Amino acid sequence: MTLPNHPMTEVLGRFREPTETDWKNAWVGMEPTFQSEKSIKLWGEFSAKEGGEDKYFEDKYMLDMERRVASEIVEKYEKKLKEKHSYCMFAKVKHEADLDRWGVRRQCLEFKWADGKFADFKVRFGIDPETFEYSIKPVPMAWFYDEDFVRFLQDFFWEVPIKAGLKPSLAHGGGQFSISAKAWLGGSLLADDFATRLNHPELSTFIFDWPNPDDRQFRATRDRFQAVKTVIDAYWAGRFHPGALGEPRASNAIFDHGWGPAPADRSDLMDSKLGPIGTARQLFQTNFAFGRAMRLQGQNIHPGYWQSAHPKETGYRPDQIMRYSEINLNRLQIAGECHVKSGQVLNRVRVPEFDAPLDLSMLYDEASWEDRAQMGKTSARDFTEALLLDVHFAQWLQANPHVKIVESILQDQINGDAISTLRRNGAEKRLDELRREARKANLEASDGRVKSDWIEPETLIWESWKVLPIGEKAAIAREIMTGFISRVQAAASMDKRESSRNADPMELHRHRILPILWDVLDRPEAGLKAGDQIQRELEAWKSNRNEYLSRRPVFSHINIKEPWKL
Repeated sequence: MTLPNHPMTEVLGRFREPTETDWKNAWVGMEPTFQSEKSIKLWGEFSAKEGGEDKYFEDKYMLDMERRVASEIVEKYEKKLKEKHSYCMFAKVKHEADLDRWGVRRQCLEFKWADGKFADFKVRFGIDPETFEYSIKPVPMAWFYDEDFVRFLQDFFWEVPIKAGLKPSLAHGGGQFSISAKAWLGGSLLADDFATRLNHPELSTFIFDWPNPDDRQFRATRDRFQAVKTVIDAYWAGRFHPGALGEPRASNAIFDHGWGPAPADRSDLMDSKLGPIGTARQLFQTNFAFGRAMRLQGQNIHPGYWQSAHPKETGYRPDQIMRYSEINLNRLQIAGECHVKSGQVLNRVRVPEFDAPLDLSMLYDEASWEDRAQMGKTSARDFTEALLLDVHFAQWLQANPHVKIVESILQDQINGDAISTLRRNGAEKRLDELRREARKANLEASDGRVKSDWIEPETLIWESWKVLPIGEKAAIAREIMTGFISRVQAAASMDKRESSRNADPMELHRHRILPILWDVLDRPEAGLKAGDQIQRELEAWKSNRNEYLSRRPVFSHINIKEPWKL
């Protein structure tokens, strides 16, 4: 039975309210994924045939496994509940199957509170290309600070699929999460988050994930970098402030227009340190307009799979393609807009007056900021710590606003300047081969519409990395390590958990770093010296290497070779 003052019930009355913007009342959407060798191969076989994708979602193995995992979660929960484990907070669980918005069967679990006073905790388990995926939302942010909840996630939503033969990986599924947008729309937090990621492309390429088009980093190409930077620069010039742009209305959101930026700078409307000046509504309007403009003018430039954009493509519609970015703002919406996938009207009973001034209270109750650059997670603890690292760093940004964009970093050699790196290192012949391959791939992906030898930035990362001298690789590795350590330390300064006091803040995150960077730094050419911060990190990694590696998911279940090893 749930205790009256249990922290898992204290926040349930208010956490979904759009106007409750503090982190205590934020919520999270979880999408952990698990695969098997068979699920991956089935997708490969079915998707290679005309009309085969639909058959994949109807395959007996996939449907049986989906049902098996859900049934075993219920069976295990009921057993543990009878044993009176503290992490079984719910009085019972109900299991049924339904269809998602595409008519694909999924399993639904509803965990019910003893007194029925609060809404059920809902978990959905379904099928995606190559993988099985949970959809668990909205989860109160406060729950992730509760050890019973983390144990609840581990025992039922990680251990059950793993026991059934499913496991996370890098290449075939992710561990992305979303956070309620309302938490990001005060001060200059949203702009500072984008600026930080623009300065630190390693977060999506060498730390939390590996270079792939599903969560393409914002510095991937020169055009993409400049597009994101231009939107951020316009923000600090006051060009998204209602004083410059005009007061946005609900109609701007419903028909998605008029987000600016305004043609003229209005820096008088911005505090150079804190962000927008004005009322709470004006701050919200400024940040909402910035987010919507970033989606169309920043995220939309060279996102993953951009060649495939087509109105009839379910996964690559022109109004959806920009989501293939490290951060996704496609669900930054108000009541009355249409769902980004199903097209259904959002929060129909809360649709505002068409000409009403845009206000925080209008936010769609599942409006979110999504971190897509997250690899599969091997445990609920690892998922929780990755999430809270983002949250605590966001809190640090709130205390240290206005992140300046860095124009040039060493990683540019393998990102926007990768072609120059190949030429500089005598790889012109390889570059010609890549262009021929790219022209063929672009034509195929675009159904003949894109005649171009434009090379995917993820391909260029590894091609340029391979030709760099070891000393230059080591310098890039140092830059990456230094940036990540700084992020972890900043986040740790905002972590109020008792367990974090006097703890090594890197201990829960050291394994996230792509192991090839440790290998590069463990070379004489790296020039590390005793007592150097990076040297200390390298020694910590080497002293517990097997443990750290065990926390990482495998790259692939079907022996696909890692691109950095090709």
